[in-house]
Amino acid sequence: MRPSVKVAVLASAFVLAVTVFFGTHTPPAAACLLGNCDSGGGTPAPPPDDGVSSSPTRVERVTTPARTCSVYANGGGMGSYCVSLGGGDALTLRERFGGQPLQRCRYSEIPAGIQQPFNSRPDEGRYMLMRCLGNIDFDTVSGGRDRTLDISIVFVPNGTDTEDQRNGITDFLWRQVESSTQMPVPVMQPRPNPTPLVGTPTYFTFQWVDPSSNDVVAQGPYSGRSQGGPFRRIETNGFVMEAQASSIRIDPNQEGIGAVECSPDTPYTEGARPAAQPADACTITFPRSSASARELATEPIPSNIREAFYADVEVRWDVRYGEAGGEMRPLGDGFVMRMKQVIPVQEVQAANQPPIVVF
Repeated sequence: MRPSVKVAVLASAFVLAVTVFFGTHTPPAAACLLGNCDSGGGTPAPPPDDGVSSSPTRVERVTTPARTCSVYANGGGMGSYCVSLGGGDALTLRERFGGQPLQRCRYSEIPAGIQQPFNSRPDEGRYMLMRCLGNIDFDTVSGGRDRTLDISIVFVPNGTDTEDQRNGITDFLWRQVESSTQMPVPVMQPRPNPTPLVGTPTYFTFQWVDPSSNDVVAQGPYSGRSQGGPFRRIETNGFVMEAQASSIRIDPNQEGIGAVECSPDTPYTEGARPAAQPADACTITFPRSSASARELATEPIPSNIREAFYADVEVRWDVRYGEAGGEMRPLGDGFVMRMKQVIPVQEVQAANQPPIVVF
């Protein structure tokens, strides 16, 4: 007997392995034929296997005077659902949508406030945000527990079809992503220079965005903050879950350049000199440019990343849950979101680059 619709759909929501890539490369084809999405045929090339993944899913059952629910969280998201018995049989994706083309990747404009890569070829194309579904199991009701959402900023040549395609399988799977509850993803924004300079302190700030909608997430203590913040709260019929980051770690993965662990607030005072910056500012002073990044890397750098450090960014999340207005309980002992982000560092201002701010 196949699992019930409700239980199977919610089990698939445990997917939240988030990989963030920022670089210059030609975007892959956006569609593949159902059942042939893992080999050739216009399938988007998967992100490099760098051995980095977020914390696995932790599930707990909770009984309150009002309900019995299950709560779950991992390094990418969280959610809750009430146990439902029965529900009948459900068809797998292959049985329901066999033969339909799946648009695995969707394109959108880069959210306002995120520093875009400098476009030296404006006549040839532009940069866009690309989101791709991965690891889809077509022999499950909703795509499987290991489904992922990969996010990249890519150079899109003129003439590329960036329109959302509409059909049964595509709409169904993208609705699952867009309705999932995901942790906000930190998009790195170096200060005072968008491209860090050698020998000048670089302060790391972040814009916190929902990886599905691209909207800034500004809730709780960060409400009203234009950059958002590392906090997420969801409430469904009086049941509350909250996630708040406790630390963020940046590792350039380069010989002689150490990692830095910071407060997730990443405070920074615009226009202030280094001596006047907050004591807990998140900063690295790079001793060399990223021209030698590949030669001095402590981990492999993908071939499509040129002259940039390929950094690990880790965010530690603490998750709590409970009835609204009641006692909140911790879920697990913390979850780590792991991502890759690119950091280009230049020796001096290069030609055709935006103006650089120097202290």
